[in-house]
Amino acid sequence: MIPVHTRVAAIDDVEDHLQKIVWGLGKAGFCPIPFFFEDGKLQNEPAQPVPGIRIVFTDIHLIGGGPNQEKTHAANIIRCLKKIVSSGPYVLIFWSQYAVEEKDRMVKLIEERAGEAGLTPPIGYAAIDKKLVFNISPVEGEGDGFNPVKLRELILEKIKSFKTLAVVTSWEDRVERAAARTTNRLFDLAKPSPTPADDWERLLAFLACETVGRTQAKESLRNALDLALLPLLEDQLALIGNEPSSAAEDLENLLGVVSAEGRLQCPDAISIPHLNSSYLIDETGLDASSRMWERGMVTELGAGFINSGEFVRAFGHDNATLIRNEFAFKELSGRARLHVVELGPECDHVQGKLVTHRYLLALLVPESLIRDCRETSRSSGNIRYRNESVLDSGRIRLRETADQDWHLLISCRCFMTLAAQIAVDGRCRFRLRRALLEEVAHRYITHARRPGVMRW
Repeated sequence: MIPVHTRVAAIDDVEDHLQKIVWGLGKAGFCPIPFFFEDGKLQNEPAQPVPGIRIVFTDIHLIGGGPNQEKTHAANIIRCLKKIVSSGPYVLIFWSQYAVEEKDRMVKLIEERAGEAGLTPPIGYAAIDKKLVFNISPVEGEGDGFNPVKLRELILEKIKSFKTLAVVTSWEDRVERAAARTTNRLFDLAKPSPTPADDWERLLAFLACETVGRTQAKESLRNALDLALLPLLEDQLALIGNEPSSAAEDLENLLGVVSAEGRLQCPDAISIPHLNSSYLIDETGLDASSRMWERGMVTELGAGFINSGEFVRAFGHDNATLIRNEFAFKELSGRARLHVVELGPECDHVQGKLVTHRYLLALLVPESLIRDCRETSRSSGNIRYRNESVLDSGRIRLRETADQDWHLLISCRCFMTLAAQIAVDGRCRFRLRRALLEEVAHRYITHARRPGVMRW
C-alpha cells in the first residue's frame, strides 16, 4: 500500500467539490495539495512542477460543456498536469460524475496528446464516481450530503493495484523519514546547551567544514552540508529498512521478477549509457567558475596546451605518441580527445594543504572507436586494454553530445602535476562521482580491478 502522508494533488473547478476531495484525501491518510481550476487556468499554480507527486485526482470537466467537449477537457487536464507533476511516475485518478462512462475515452485522448505536449503520461489510470460519495441532485439546494468514509474506501481500493508505485513511494518515504531523523539526532546533541538553536547552527557549520574543508565549505556550503549529513542519513535509512513493513505484498511483483530463472537483464528500452552516466559522472553545476583543480574534475585539454613544450615536459611525449602508448592499438590521433582527471588526495583537499595537484591522463573515445582501444584475449576471452593501468568508465552519454556515446579511458600510470590552483588551457566537462573516483584511486595504487563495481 502506498504509505500514509504521501503527497497527492487534487484538481477541480467546483470549489465545494475540491474541498471535499481534499478532506477525503486527508481522512484517507494523504497530504493533499489542492488546485482550483478557474477561468481556464490553475489558481496559484506552482512556479515549477512539484517533485514527489505520485497521485493526481482530477475532475474530468474542468469547464462547462459536458461530454461533448472531450478534446477540450483532455487538453485542460494535460495543461494542469504539466504545471503540477514532474517527469517521474504518477497515476491519474478521474474524479467525476461521469468518470466510469468517460474514463476510457479520456485515457485515449491523453495518451495520444501527451507526447506532443511534452507531458510524461501517467503509468496508470483509475476513476471514482462522485455520485457514489455525493448525494447529487439536479435540484438546487438539495443533494449536499457527503460520505467521507465511502470516499476513503474508494481511494484506497483504487490505488492498491499500483504495487510498483507503492514500492518507490515507500522508498521515498523512508528517505524523507531518515533525513528527518538525521536532523532530530543532531538537534538532540545541542538540546542540553543553554542556547540549543545557536549551538545546533554552529554544529552544522562545523560538520560542513570538517567534511570538505573550510575553503570549499565557504564556496559551496550546500554541497558540504550534504556530504556531512549523508553518512548519518544512510545509517538512519538502514535502521528504517530493518523495521517491520506492513506492505510486503507490494514487493510481490518485483520479487517475481527477481526470482525468475536465468540472469536478469536490463530492459531493452532502458538506455545503458544514461544509466552508467547516472551512477558514474556528474554534469550538474559546471559553469564558468568551475576549475580543473576541483577534486574529480575531468578537463578536456585545449589546443593551446596539447603538444606545447609544457605538454611534452609534463607527459614526456607528444599527443599522438601518448595515445598510441597508453590507450590505442590503432592510430586515433584527431579522432579522440585527450582529457585529464584530477586525483588529489581527499584529505589534502579537505584540509586545504594541496601543494600540487595530480592529473591522470584520460582519453574520451567515441563508442564507434572503442574497438581500436581494446582486444579480446585468445586464451581467456577477457577484454584487455593497451596496458593494465587503463580503466574504462563504461559506455556513457554526455548531455552536450546526446546523440553519441563515449568511453572515458583513464591511464592510472601517466599523469602530470601542477602547482595548487594553476590551470592549463582546457575546459571542464564533468566530475567523477565518488564511487568512480574511489575506483580510479584503487586502480592507481594496484592496477587491479576493484570488486563490487556497478557497471553495465
